[in-house]
Amino acid sequence: MFLVAIYAHLSILGVGHSLASERQDLLAKLTISLLVLFSHLLVAVLFAVGFWLGAEWGLGSFDETSSMNWMDYFYFSLINLTTLGLGDIYPTDHLRVIAGIEALTGFALISCSAQLFWKMMKEGEGK
Repeated sequence: MFLVAIYAHLSILGVGHSLASERQDLLAKLTISLLVLFSHLLVAVLFAVGFWLGAEWGLGSFDETSSMNWMDYFYFSLINLTTLGLGDIYPTDHLRVIAGIEALTGFALISCSAQLFWKMMKEGEGK
């Protein structure tokens, strides 16, 4: 999941970097912002599927929930990816390792996204 998430995110950010190099208008900046949002949501979906598969394969479960549905997995993944970690849903057993890897991945990917936004804004200052 980690490698697929990194590959997907960097591929999408590559499109954003290309667009930032070519154009500096408001529409391009909004498009780049939507690309970044889409990329982070895609990574959350990838990890949500991983948590679901892990739970199905008996690698662990989630406490404080009677039964998890797709939105619960996505919600936990999104909260974990952003390193917010509310604690209302938490994994047990081996799923905790996946949660830790997701949080580290999210931190790295948010840093990559911040770099793209910085580039976009810095290049826009001179025009």
